[in-house]
Amino acid sequence: MSNKVTPYDTGKVKIGIYYEPKVNYYNPDQDWVQKAILGIETFHVVDTVILGTMFALCAYAVMGLITRSWYD
Repeated sequence: MSNKVTPYDTGKVKIGIYYEPKVNYYNPDQDWVQKAILGIETFHVVDTVILGTMFALCAYAVMGLITRSWYD
């Protein structure tokens, strides 16, 4: 690190002290789209419940068709 003193005041440090970066707030839809584009999986409880229900309904339908064909 250099201990060289600047002969003049550039003002950069004074400006940098008060700098506050802009914060972006996303609504849930924008957040979901951004994560989908980046390939980040967003698995929520609702998704799990829906997938489980669909699996159960499909299994019930398939088993019902199989058992019905056995008794016909």
